[in-house]
Amino acid sequence: MRLNIASKLFFGFCVVILLNVFYVVVVNQMTDLNSIANILKVQEDVKNKLLKIDSYQSDRRRSRTSYEAIGKPESIQNFGKACIEIKVQIDSAYNQISMITHLNSTIFDNELYHGPYTENGRKMLELIADVDKNSKIYEETFKGFNKQSEDSTIQSSVKKKKAAIEPIPSVSSLMDITDQKFTQSLKEINKLIDDQTKIVIKEIENRINEVKRQTIVILSGIVILAIGFALVFSNTITNSMRRLKESAGVIGKGDFDFDASGYPNDEIGDLAVAFFDMATDLKTAQDELVKSRRLAAIGEVVASVNHEINNPLMIISGNA
Repeated sequence: MRLNIASKLFFGFCVVILLNVFYVVVVNQMTDLNSIANILKVQEDVKNKLLKIDSYQSDRRRSRTSYEAIGKPESIQNFGKACIEIKVQIDSAYNQISMITHLNSTIFDNELYHGPYTENGRKMLELIADVDKNSKIYEETFKGFNKQSEDSTIQSSVKKKKAAIEPIPSVSSLMDITDQKFTQSLKEINKLIDDQTKIVIKEIENRINEVKRQTIVILSGIVILAIGFALVFSNTITNSMRRLKESAGVIGKGDFDFDASGYPNDEIGDLAVAFFDMATDLKTAQDELVKSRRLAAIGEVVASVNHEINNPLMIISGNA
């Protein structure tokens, strides 16, 4: 199979390009750093929402305490507004935790990396569901307590209307327990997010180190292959050109026995064949030149002999 020099160079160039593409693909599969950074960002957003939920829960406690103490209607309105905001924040936090769980399972849950990422995500989803459930219980309990208080107020005198509303012990106790569960679930989610953040940061460090190692290995392989290809290719050309140079010197000295074998099947091989044809033509021309010189010398000898013979004959002929 004939491969000219341009084809060899193009082949070497393609090999280097393919190795670089392989390097980019490997590094891209190994990193996913943008997705991991997105996980950290979403986790930070979830923590901010949990802080808001806790803040709105504090508003609900104050509204409840205020209503139990003096029975202000504004307390009921404030409690309702806080419930709406808590519901919005819980729904948003649930969606973001679902996103975190999906990203974790996509990035980390594979044959190369294993960790408690998905499990932590499921726990957070269960806890945020508990927060939502306890929030609804807290809200419904307060509404039930409010309804009972209103019914009691209708049947009481004007004097009792101005008195403080006494909470039903069982209802108040239920709300306290629900509030504790609500707050505890928020704390557990925050702790899981903190643990998850530490794990993700550690994973980023591991992947960066792995990328560095892979980069060194792949780039070293590319450099070694490029150097090896350059040495082999350059030696092939320089050795062939050195042989041609030596052969040209030998031909210049009159030795036309040129060997065209052993050269690569490319442009240098074509040049060697041209040298062989040139040497053959020069040898033929030299042989013809030698032959013609011999014939010329023989002619000169014959002419000289003929002259030497003719001179005595002319003398003899003249004397006769």
